[in-house]
Amino acid sequence: MKNFKIVMILVAAVAFFCSCGEKTVTVNVTEKNDVVTYDLSSAASLPIELTCTVNADAGIKTIELSRTIMNGETVVKTEAYELENADFEGKADFSFPWADTLLKADLAAGYTVEYKVTAADKKDNQDSKIYPINVVETATPLSANWSEVIYLTRPSMTGYAQIGSTRVDQAENTTIGVKVTNTNTSTQTQIETAAGCAGFVVVNTDEFASAEALAEAYNAGTAETSLMLDFDYHAKAYTEKNFISKVNNEYVLVKYTQGDVCPNGWNNVAGNVYGFKYKKAETSTPAAK
Repeated sequence: MKNFKIVMILVAAVAFFCSCGEKTVTVNVTEKNDVVTYDLSSAASLPIELTCTVNADAGIKTIELSRTIMNGETVVKTEAYELENADFEGKADFSFPWADTLLKADLAAGYTVEYKVTAADKKDNQDSKIYPINVVETATPLSANWSEVIYLTRPSMTGYAQIGSTRVDQAENTTIGVKVTNTNTSTQTQIETAAGCAGFVVVNTDEFASAEALAEAYNAGTAETSLMLDFDYHAKAYTEKNFISKVNNEYVLVKYTQGDVCPNGWNNVAGNVYGFKYKKAETSTPAAK
């Protein structure tokens, strides 16, 4: 009789531990494009398309959703989202989409965005799943080569300015943010910011590896809305100049390559002709998918 009692106790203990080990509610979260990283250098925003699935043998009681932006262990921002109870309550299985858009303006490299789904069943068993997205930012390389020369002239000379066989009929270029004015001294001509250009910052080098380096140099300098550029005219000496233009919030490295002032057609140039080349960020790829 004593042996029988011991066996019964052991059987009861096994049953107890098996019961505790069972999961009566499970949560799963997947992303349509398997996004795990948002590279801020690739796009201003990143669409997220989650599919969430809850399974509960005892019937679903609650589902809670939250999105938390983390900077290491520090919570930057948490938002809670609600589902209609009538859609899932009492069901054994329930799947639903969760669409969201991450904005570059809200994030920084090193952050993590955590999408969390927590569900409970009618027996108050719980399970949760976090879908994390790491936020990174890689350097955006500048174009390897300089552009072709952009020729500009004074507004009053667009009808006849020419260099060699090339007619120059523009006083403004919005890619580099430069507009030539009619203001000249005996040795210099003036340029101003063209439409969409916030300013020029003169730099003493043209060795920049990335768009981020251009932005840093621009913000560390003093932005001007006009510059004076030296030109060649007989004995007067042209001087090369490098500057960064901020055009429609994009940073463009501009090199002033030549300035020819020959109102009488001297040296195969008619009128005033100014040459510029530029480099800017290479065309970005879509955000990671």
